[in-house]
Amino acid sequence: MPDTINGLPAHPLFVHLVVVLLPLSAIGIIALIAIPQFRGKVQKLFVAAGLAVSVVGAYVTKQSGESLAKVNGVPANHQEWGTRTFYLALALGAISALWFWLDTKPKSVIRTITGILVVLVSLAAITSTVLAGDSGAKAVWEGRASASITLRASSTDTTAGATAITLTAVAQHSTADDCWSAVNGNVYDLTAWISQHPGGSGPIESMCGVDATKAFSNQHGGQSKPENELAKFKVGTLG
Repeated sequence: MPDTINGLPAHPLFVHLVVVLLPLSAIGIIALIAIPQFRGKVQKLFVAAGLAVSVVGAYVTKQSGESLAKVNGVPANHQEWGTRTFYLALALGAISALWFWLDTKPKSVIRTITGILVVLVSLAAITSTVLAGDSGAKAVWEGRASASITLRASSTDTTAGATAITLTAVAQHSTADDCWSAVNGNVYDLTAWISQHPGGSGPIESMCGVDATKAFSNQHGGQSKPENELAKFKVGTLG
């Protein structure tokens, strides 16, 4: 399974497939069960195909997410919801297949019970998909938006660095081209400082995306010049 597509991580692409198709397919199967007049062959075919693609997409999304996590890390909350979404998609696909088969038979209590279960699992799958997408979006964007506001405000307000940024958000800036670090409860954008650091780029790159308080204190604790230089790159406080 490719980890990248056209040079970009594959996970976001697969995520969008599942976030759109799984809820639509879940709504479709609910409509089939609740509205007998809706049960045409074409409608059944589209819903069945959507569920099948959703299951495959959820699996591929889970696998690509695990691969991405090994490189960049991933919030535990997002990973947990992603895993739940995959298993709910799998359960929905299986129980829906059973309902499709029972729908070709005479009406029975078993078909009714199966239909109720399909509706309940569909609602759970929709909820899990929304929460997985929400947690992923927060992991990517939560800190960046607040940091952007801080940087704009800092030109006129010297106290603008008080914006709270989570360590999860800091972790999204973990490369030499986009390097944030937390030190002593504050968050700094060290991207520009990497090439300027007198001790070379290595020590700064090791600070990217993490709380580097211990490393900074061991190297420069109590030294006013490094602390003054660091202060120039402050974008907020760790919250």
